[in-house]
Amino acid sequence: MLKVREDLRSAKTENIDLSLILTPAHTLRSGVATYNVRKQDHKLHVRLDNKLIAESEMALEKGLPCRIECDIVNTDRALGATLSYHISKRYGEKGLPQDTIHANIRGSAGQSFGAMLAPGVTLELEGDANDYVGKMLSGGRLIVYPPRSAVFKAEENIIIGNVCLYGATSGTCFFRGVAAERFAVRNSGATAVVEGVGDHGCEYMTGGRVIVLGSTGRNFAAGMSGGIAYVLDIHHDFEGKVNTEMVELSSLEDPQEIAFLRGLIEDHHHYTGSELAARILLDFTRALPRFVKVLPTDYKRVMAEQAAKEAESKKNEYPLPILPGTAIRALHQESIDQQASKEAKEHKKNDLMDIEESIQDNKAEKKRSQLVLDKTKGFMKYQRRAEKYRSAKTRTKDWSELSTRLNEDELKYQTARCMDCGVPFCQSDTGCPISNIIPKWNELVFA
Repeated sequence: MLKVREDLRSAKTENIDLSLILTPAHTLRSGVATYNVRKQDHKLHVRLDNKLIAESEMALEKGLPCRIECDIVNTDRALGATLSYHISKRYGEKGLPQDTIHANIRGSAGQSFGAMLAPGVTLELEGDANDYVGKMLSGGRLIVYPPRSAVFKAEENIIIGNVCLYGATSGTCFFRGVAAERFAVRNSGATAVVEGVGDHGCEYMTGGRVIVLGSTGRNFAAGMSGGIAYVLDIHHDFEGKVNTEMVELSSLEDPQEIAFLRGLIEDHHHYTGSELAARILLDFTRALPRFVKVLPTDYKRVMAEQAAKEAESKKNEYPLPILPGTAIRALHQESIDQQASKEAKEHKKNDLMDIEESIQDNKAEKKRSQLVLDKTKGFMKYQRRAEKYRSAKTRTKDWSELSTRLNEDELKYQTARCMDCGVPFCQSDTGCPISNIIPKWNELVFA
């Protein structure tokens, strides 16, 4: 029970009366509960996540792709978190292949939409979302855009709430609209495209990439120690909104970086249908000088050191051909000869063996080298492999066969699958995978 210590009273606190706040409730009304007396019903059995888990059963069990359609309201919180738990439980940190589970959702999502979303899951929301979208995102993909019937300009309206991508480690996000305050706070690996942010954007960010295709609020990049942000400074007022204590601003000059930026804007337009992205791509060379790169100074130093180490290692490997007549060619050839001589000595040493070991049983060696395959259950054990078609451009260079024939081992696998049905079509339009028209020939190959 809390009490006021009268011995700590001062001139500033002598007239403060806290008795009404500190009066215990049971003294005012007898029998009132002042501690947990009944179990809280979280209504977990009616969560929208249960629908996602039920409809993605084949994806969870066998990794087969699936599409899900559903509606959402703002009381549906942390959608995708429990589904991600089941994926991580079965497949570990790597999760499923990208876009294995794709959910098309309509409505207004509650807090923590797509929280801790695992790799292989895409949540596409037609509507808007509350705070904490993509909280601790772990490899999934989030797509949010306004209703297709909306008449307002998406780039001028809030579509997701505060503190989005808090603590995200990986994954991609595309938001057609403006994010509220503290967007990408503590982001450490996710990549996001958004059309505007509020105050304190990219606060304490340690990794990942953020592209802002619009204006930002004040105190941008406060405490940002890692990652890179690209901001489209349309009104030339971005510099005054940045907290430059730990970051520096620059333009984009690296061709690879420019290609990366354009690629993400193209993806943003593809997934969300963004009109703003379409206008930027229509005259990208004109818009490029307006982009400002926000890079932490320490992060820049570390990246430069890594690039120098990689360049040095490549230089030591002699990746470029050495032309005849250069002074270094003789030294290079000498080093190659020394290495070859050393390898030859090692090889000769390993070849020394006892006289008993030199006598080989040719029949036993041949028997060991043969593949041991299950002819009885081969159709279920081994996968069907067809001959790969070779394009006309490739064939005109060597005038070889239309398809690439299977090698001897691959042929044996296919003959192990054959059930000697006598039908040369093998249950498909492409025919027998080993071009086996005469079933008896199967026995000769497999023997």
